Amino acid sequence: MRISLRGDFEMDHVSRGAQGGWRDLSHHLPARARMRPTLRRKAQSLVHRGDLAPDCIVTSIFEMGESVMCVTQFAFGGGARQTLIAPLTQLAFDRGGPLSKEIDLLRARNAMRDSAATRREPPTPHASGRRPSEIS
Repeated sequence: MRISLRGDFEMDHVSRGAQGGWRDLSHHLPARARMRPTLRRKAQSLVHRGDLAPDCIVTSIFEMGESVMCVTQFAFGGGARQTLIAPLTQLAFDRGGPLSKEIDLLRARNAMRDSAATRREPPTPHASGRRPSEIS
């Protein structure tokens, strides 16, 4: 499922089982990340500069409803900084770094939890081919 945030970004749906796990990532912060093209264009539009570096610093990760968001800071012109809140999916972390590994583990755990919950759901009466009994 994809959710749009004011048309600027798309975020991945995050399962309810992930709640709390994302907060545990805070001990890996601040962390350097590369802005994906959509986020970089948004950042460039805020500072009106075309020479913006693709890297930013993630200072916080939090949940907003069912989405995982990051507070990012990026530098431009003479060391000035701009803060931007962005979906986690719009950032690329160093694949060998501890934050990236923890994010991968959380996603894998949540995927296993979601698939196990799907397998445990009992079939509905319609799924078995029987019609529900009528109430008289």
